[in-house]
Amino acid sequence: MRPQPQGGSLTMLINLARRKDGKHLPYQSVRSVVSCLACYTSGFQQVSNAVLRIGNRTQQFAAAVAMAHALCFVMCSAARADIVYLTTGGVIRGTIVSPEDDADSLRISSLEGVEIDLPGSHVSRQQRRPLKFEEYEVRAESLADTLAAHWELAEWCREQNLTEQREIHLEIVLAIDPEHRQAHYALRHTFYREQWMTREEYEQTRRDDGFVFYNGKWVPVEKLESVKTDDASSKAEREWYAKVRVWLNWATGNHPQRAADGLNNLRGINSPESLSALVQFLGKSQHADIRRLFIEIAGKIEGPGPIVPLATLAVREDVRELRELALSMIGEPHHEQARQIVISELRDRNNIVVCRAGFVLAKIGDETSVPALIRALVTTHGYKVRVPVQGYSFGVDGSIPGGTGLPPEIETGLRTGVYDSVQVVPLLGAARATKLVPISVSRENTDVLLALREITERNFGFDENAWQRWWTVDRNQTTLAPDIP
Repeated sequence: MRPQPQGGSLTMLINLARRKDGKHLPYQSVRSVVSCLACYTSGFQQVSNAVLRIGNRTQQFAAAVAMAHALCFVMCSAARADIVYLTTGGVIRGTIVSPEDDADSLRISSLEGVEIDLPGSHVSRQQRRPLKFEEYEVRAESLADTLAAHWELAEWCREQNLTEQREIHLEIVLAIDPEHRQAHYALRHTFYREQWMTREEYEQTRRDDGFVFYNGKWVPVEKLESVKTDDASSKAEREWYAKVRVWLNWATGNHPQRAADGLNNLRGINSPESLSALVQFLGKSQHADIRRLFIEIAGKIEGPGPIVPLATLAVREDVRELRELALSMIGEPHHEQARQIVISELRDRNNIVVCRAGFVLAKIGDETSVPALIRALVTTHGYKVRVPVQGYSFGVDGSIPGGTGLPPEIETGLRTGVYDSVQVVPLLGAARATKLVPISVSRENTDVLLALREITERNFGFDENAWQRWWTVDRNQTTLAPDIP
């Protein structure tokens, strides 16, 4: 039986091909080399037999070297390195061109380019694989057993998409250095609880901790149903974005029938999942009529969902009629939720918003609103105002920005210090330099005071200390606070 090449046979042949002189090799070694060459492809069989008949050992070795070079060339030039194992024990390497499901015959293009047809009965088994597997075996055979060498080969395997082979060398890297971070990450290990875990170990640990993996994240088992509900709502919300956008385009278009259909579709919305889309396309519109439409639609949607946008509009909407409409759409069962939103507006930097919040709380406020209202009786707000620049400053050329309205010779004398003391009074209508100056202004908020009087039936004016004393000490006792006139 012809000897079969092992994983390092090709490496041995390549190394022999690089030798300058084979005289020192035993005759049996030369025969082994030639026999191994013959095993790689049947096309070399006849040539190898001829080599073995050469009497001179040096000539035999030279012929073997030439065969090795030829074999290396044809193997490296092939796109694939498929293997056909014959029932006689022989092996043919090349590219299998016949379909895998053809059991009656097999055609293989050998490494030297010869196409060979074989009956199916002569084939023991076949192995279809790219040439990179042969190259891997060559590299692995001569690999030094060091961390750097195994990591380098693992990286080469990654470039060649040899996943299984790469993992072998990554595991060896970790056997040498258990804390090799890059190898752990390459094997998709997770650093958890001060130790590295395989994916299976990490998943089992999370399950033991009471978590379940759902939709790309770990969630507590007790919250799984809630998360599923939220995900379903999010999907429904995304679907509403498409619908509301289309219907609004219809409603504002030039086609009468399409406009009527779009408006009817919008008015028929009553799903809580539509609120996000309604706020985006209607509630934030620059057109008051569309914002009115949003308020009317949101007012018909049941549940707590519409309260946040409606309460916000009740304070921040510029059109008073729409503010009052938004407030009227908030039913009494939802006043508590609305109060919390409006109370937060008492801290706004805009004094107008503070006053509007006070007005709303006069309608829906209760005693829980009183502390915030007391703090908002007098608020300080920052503004920037433009004021004339006092005196004159000189530019780099000695000129006075904005001019003085003086004759040129007088202005020159002023710049050069000819005049010791001069008071310049600008002419009426003359341009003056100005600048922006930040200022702080305290405002007494009448709407906030009215809300306090409405809720408490007391009146301490804008005296915040008196209100605070009554609220913390005297409200449960007889008080001398004046009644509301």
